Amino acid sequence: MFNILFNSGLSIQDKFLMAFAFLFAMVIAFTMHEFSHGMVAYWNGDNTAKSMGRLSLNPLKHLDIMGTLLLLFVGFGWAKPVPINPNNFNKIRKGIFTVSIAGVSMNLILAIANFVLLLIMFAISGAVGVTAGVAMIFYKLFYYFFLYGVTINLTLMAFNLLPIFPLDGFHVVESFTSSTNKFCMFMRRYGSMILFALLIISNLASRFGGIFVYFDIIGLFVGSITGGVESLMFSIAGIILT
Repeated sequence: MFNILFNSGLSIQDKFLMAFAFLFAMVIAFTMHEFSHGMVAYWNGDNTAKSMGRLSLNPLKHLDIMGTLLLLFVGFGWAKPVPINPNNFNKIRKGIFTVSIAGVSMNLILAIANFVLLLIMFAISGAVGVTAGVAMIFYKLFYYFFLYGVTINLTLMAFNLLPIFPLDGFHVVESFTSSTNKFCMFMRRYGSMILFALLIISNLASRFGGIFVYFDIIGLFVGSITGGVESLMFSIAGIILT
């Protein structure tokens, strides 16, 4: 986000609108991601999140201070994971799988919803004609918000699909195998360290490029999925709006 603030090509007004839209879209994406985990866990028979006050749409319940600061300053971060006890699930494998895909599914839904709202805004502004004044300020604010709503949610979805502990993708794999599977045991032991190392490489690649690009697994994976879905969406938009 700080790339926005230090971009000299933007006006002060645009910087403020973009920063506000980015933060608001980010908070909604993280909040809904974690809330959906807790809600689906509750539907599967686990009320751990509810009993601990985490089955809530209050962003303050889900935002992690360190994860948020890192996201703002470094470019990657995290929310506070919703507590879940798989032993309470009515069917453990089904519970693990559905809870694991709940967050990424919610992010995909939010991305599509923001995309649709962006198209509607384009159609309305084209018919009415927004040129200047307060109307243009609100147009820019909603444009940035919907656009970030698409990109942030798709990025969060793609990132969490990585099969590395403790991400959702790992738990999806685990739901089809078992915790004693060699891959699962390896990831539970070293996954956090691997993820941290890959995040550092990805950040270095985005800042300096060079040799780091060849080892940027996260950037390649997340970028390919996010870019692919975004291209499909805006191709559809081009067909609809022409």
